[in-house]
Amino acid sequence: MTLLHSRFALTGLVGLAAAAFTAPALADDALQLSGFASVVAGKVLSGDRTEPYFRYDCPCFIADYSHGALYSERWQAKQESKVGVQGTYTFSPKLSATAQVVGRGVDGVKADLEWAYASYDVNDSWTVQVGRKRLPIYYYSDFQDVGFAYTWVRPPADLYGWEIVNYNGANATYRGDWAGWAAKANFFFGSENSRNNLMQRIYYDTPQNVKWKNIVGGDLVLTRGVLTTRATYIQSDVQQWDRSTGERVTPATDSPKSAEKQRIYGLSANIDWHDWMVRSEYSVFDRHGYSYRSQAYMLGIGRRVGDFTGLITRTNYRERNTFAPNGQQHDSGYSATLRYELNGSTAVKLQWDRFRDMSGADLSYVGNSRLLSVSLDTVF
Repeated sequence: MTLLHSRFALTGLVGLAAAAFTAPALADDALQLSGFASVVAGKVLSGDRTEPYFRYDCPCFIADYSHGALYSERWQAKQESKVGVQGTYTFSPKLSATAQVVGRGVDGVKADLEWAYASYDVNDSWTVQVGRKRLPIYYYSDFQDVGFAYTWVRPPADLYGWEIVNYNGANATYRGDWAGWAAKANFFFGSENSRNNLMQRIYYDTPQNVKWKNIVGGDLVLTRGVLTTRATYIQSDVQQWDRSTGERVTPATDSPKSAEKQRIYGLSANIDWHDWMVRSEYSVFDRHGYSYRSQAYMLGIGRRVGDFTGLITRTNYRERNTFAPNGQQHDSGYSATLRYELNGSTAVKLQWDRFRDMSGADLSYVGNSRLLSVSLDTVF
């Protein structure tokens, strides 16, 4: 599907969803509404960078790369607080339309359309969807905004977070049983154009436009007993421009290529055994055209005791770039999380994070820091 065709499909779908949500209900249960909300507050306890980092006050801690959320030494409640509402209208047993709008405190609670797609159940095993969805780079990508769905205040930032979050296109999902393993396979393609990209605000002093074209990928989730595993592969063409000058950043202006090739690999394995849990994930971003490759992992071990859950997590992120060996980002972290279930739909969390900056001497990055954060997460 070309970018133009993706836009036509998305525009038509949004119109369809809007018409469905405003039309009189054909049946009492044709329209289903749900939502989620998180109120998150955080404060940097200590850090070794005292001068500002671009537009951010320091000492500082990056909590969400994808949306440009950083904490400073004063208590802040807007960086990760959010509210989302999702509606699904069922036209028939096989056809439905879904839309989700999310407002985030970090950008002034501006309502953004995160999901807008139509679903058609081909049979009991296959579902086809067309529209706008979350790009499934990571294990928690599909429900990363729903804080109630995981133990942490936020999925580990060393691993979770990249410049593109959503895509416009189509996907086909298969569900079945493979010799006792519950299998879910997803295949997708599309594109995304991000103007004034939120993650690039962390790395550039001027606004940046980022485009991922020809996105193609798939992921496979296998579950059996206490174990859930996931593997993913995504490839795309990447372009980036400086909005203020119009100059191309990726690929460089002197490159004969019009776009840079990218490949993403990911593996995860999660265990839930009685009251114990293990959370692990590993990802690679490979842009070998200019000798760039990043690796990131996280490993967490926790236990549930009544309404409380404790989780200790270790993370690491490292870049390799032969063109800029002293400008590579390298950081690691530890976090300790305590979650308390207020009821079946609301939880309170307390989390302590330690971030260690080991980046190259030529990269003036955010430095070491420690963060304390608390959240109230609910679904409705």
